[in-house]
Amino acid sequence: MLVSGLLATGATAVSGQLLLPLAGDLSRDDQRGRVVGSIASGILVGILLSRTVSGFVAEHFGWRAIYVLASAATAILAVVVAAKLPRDTERHGGMSYPRLLASIVTTVTAHRAIGVTLFIGACSFGVFTMFWTGLTFLLRSPPFSYSLARIGLVGLVGLAGALAARQAGRLHDLGWSSRATGAALVLALASLALAAAGARSIVLLLAAVLLVDVAIQGIAILNQTRLFSLAAQARSRVNTAYVVCNFTGGAIGSLLAGTLWDIAGWHALVGGQVAVVVSALSAWTLNRATLASADVRRR
Repeated sequence: MLVSGLLATGATAVSGQLLLPLAGDLSRDDQRGRVVGSIASGILVGILLSRTVSGFVAEHFGWRAIYVLASAATAILAVVVAAKLPRDTERHGGMSYPRLLASIVTTVTAHRAIGVTLFIGACSFGVFTMFWTGLTFLLRSPPFSYSLARIGLVGLVGLAGALAARQAGRLHDLGWSSRATGAALVLALASLALAAAGARSIVLLLAAVLLVDVAIQGIAILNQTRLFSLAAQARSRVNTAYVVCNFTGGAIGSLLAGTLWDIAGWHALVGGQVAVVVSALSAWTLNRATLASADVRRR
């Protein structure tokens, strides 16, 4: 029953991802990075804040209460979205839905920069899920032995990092998307070095949480804004490819987190994350010129 419920939730919890290409369509070219950055930040803020809320609710009211709360919040949001979102009646491209789905592959292969961006996105989100899954293992174990509520509070530091990174979309508007992506990957490596050193220090761990969320959120915003610029007539399709790649990377990251933790604990888990970031950084280095050519300076 649990697996069935999780499958149904995963199949239907896509509203935020549908909003992103819609916002890209509604935005002016010189605003798109800022607008997409704000909405993408909201999605990650929700992910991080949910850790804090769920930890508190589960500890004080039981694990079932968080699902009741989430159901109520979803019902309210459904009403708000139906009332407030503009009607999107345009039939993009005049294709049927099956043909639109089939055209995702051709859309992705039309630009080399799209494939590179999808790979970097999958790697970065895989690191994100590895980091947060592994952090829960670490904080539940000695010397920390934190409760669920205290672990949830750590998410507030990540929330600050996500909010700090929301301006990354402006860098795309200025034509600096490729360089900023490389810098964010380097920042991710630095944050993982702090995480490795903080296996017994909550101060170092909190610094790592802040920096890793700045880096990963910055990469996500830059990636999605770049994709929307490369495929202006197929934003929903390229966003579909991006989300599929991201959450595939995230699922693999969660699986690896448990496996690496069982093998050798926190340091093995951090080492796995470093390897994934290095792979993404290598892809960025080899394709830097391609990504740079996709940058469009906005005035």
